[in-house]
Amino acid sequence: MKKDTIIILLKTAGVLGALFMFLVGIKGMSSAIKHMGADVADSIFTTTGDPLVALFIGVFATVLFQSSSTTTSLIVGMVSSGALGLTGAIPMIMGANIGTTVTNTIVSMGHINRGNEFKRAFAASTVHDFFNILAVIILFPLEMLFHGIQRSSEWVASLIFGKIDNVDVLQAKSPIKAAVKSGAKFIEQFSFDNDIVYLILSVLVTFMMLYALVKLLRSLVLEKIEVFFDQYIFKTVLRAIGFGIILTIMVQSSSITTSLIVPLAGAGVLSLRQIFPFTLGANIGTTVTALLAALTGTVSALIAAISHLLFNIFGILIIYGTPPLRAIPLKLAEMIAEYSVKNKLFPIAYLLIVFVAIPLIIILLGGQTA
Repeated sequence: MKKDTIIILLKTAGVLGALFMFLVGIKGMSSAIKHMGADVADSIFTTTGDPLVALFIGVFATVLFQSSSTTTSLIVGMVSSGALGLTGAIPMIMGANIGTTVTNTIVSMGHINRGNEFKRAFAASTVHDFFNILAVIILFPLEMLFHGIQRSSEWVASLIFGKIDNVDVLQAKSPIKAAVKSGAKFIEQFSFDNDIVYLILSVLVTFMMLYALVKLLRSLVLEKIEVFFDQYIFKTVLRAIGFGIILTIMVQSSSITTSLIVPLAGAGVLSLRQIFPFTLGANIGTTVTALLAALTGTVSALIAAISHLLFNIFGILIIYGTPPLRAIPLKLAEMIAEYSVKNKLFPIAYLLIVFVAIPLIIILLGGQTA
């Protein structure tokens, strides 16, 4: 075997190893934040008569749980038990779509000291933010006025619920997710049962592996990798969406799926326009967990789960299917990335304001007027 071939194989193994540890780091961050925020999330996850407050409860709870799958599954469970009505559940599910994008935006911060690399990575992460925010801006008022998503979900549920009533659905366990979870547990052993230490260790692992991934990807003849992506996975919009759906179902987390793309964008392997449809597929793939959870619940629980799927499908059809609307997330992502390169405090302020300050203010004001 030639020396060059051995080097390529070793570097490829290094990429896979760094990728696994990168996922472990993300899982550790998610678990630590979830531990610290679980009590807060549980306390605010109450029925509200104000759909706007419910929307931002969905955003903030997902930021705390670090998983829209967890949030939507919890919402489905609450609907099934009768603790939450559909009028409150659907806005919360919409909010969960916004909250889930915080993870890949945090991951992009690992590139912050590397100019153009950070510009590409931050744009790749925030295009997901802006698409989901735009989908809510368009569909939330329409839903409040006409209840189109709820009625469509009720119709779909009426077609299939009788066929799945009393069926015991076994949720498939992802081996990738299980291995990553074990890795995160290993890191947790060195945290001395302190969630802050656990978070710091996980952040260090994530950013170190992110750096290693970018370095290794750059050295592995990027032109060949780019050709592979261009000719196969990302050759068409439908392929990119399909790959996003499949990969998200496999790892059972859109946060992980979209975070994987960030270092590829930073390294220049994928362009923003290639990544965009992939993130839309991740939006659809993440709805599977709640759908499975709802199959053994009530009709209302299934309607809530289907509404998450339909919200994402309608958002893709309306925004991606309309060129002027499709351009908005791309332009905003490029603009904010350009500005963030010039002012390193801006992306930090963006994260805190969009994902923490605004949701908290709306929730607190809503609580005072309730």
